[in-house]
Amino acid sequence: MLDRSQFLKEVKNKDPHLGMLLDGIFDQIDTAFNHLGVSTKGLVTPPTPLQALNIAAGSDHVHVTLTDNSQVSKNIEYFLEYATEPTFANPHVEHLGASRGKVLPLPAKTGLGVTQNYYFRAYSQYAGSNPQTKKIYYGTLGSPTAVTLSGSSSLTLLPSTGSGTGAADGSQGGSGLGVVLQRPAPGPKRSAAPKVT
Repeated sequence: MLDRSQFLKEVKNKDPHLGMLLDGIFDQIDTAFNHLGVSTKGLVTPPTPLQALNIAAGSDHVHVTLTDNSQVSKNIEYFLEYATEPTFANPHVEHLGASRGKVLPLPAKTGLGVTQNYYFRAYSQYAGSNPQTKKIYYGTLGSPTAVTLSGSSSLTLLPSTGSGTGAADGSQGGSGLGVVLQRPAPGPKRSAAPKVT
């Protein structure tokens, strides 16, 4: 909410109509920001951590649901991450938006025909907050439960490219929409060749 206490009383005393107009504008801005989940004073508090992550595995699909019985605002956004290794070094990110569930098609095997294990975690975020740092894991943080599909589909997944303002190489899992307002473009990987004159 905008802090109008510093000057609005003085404006109303000098010009009541202008004061009423400004008061109405402030109310409309505050309402819009509340609906968007943002604040003029900086970051809003992240949502409360999720209570559970539920997985049902099929042949080439998983059905994921999130349990969130906390008080939430209507602008909450949920994120699901999956990886083929339990450390989540470069997880793939699924932005669920306001939904707490999704059926996700995944290949049961790598491109070489090797059965693939998947690991899952989830978290939430408001547009004006950082992501919730306490992720919910299918299993536990130290020992996520592997999910194996029974189908015959095969595909070697491409490397993750992350989400939001997180690193473009997928190395900053758990970023959601991002933890920084703007991510600069990656710089050159090597120095430019000297100019020939």
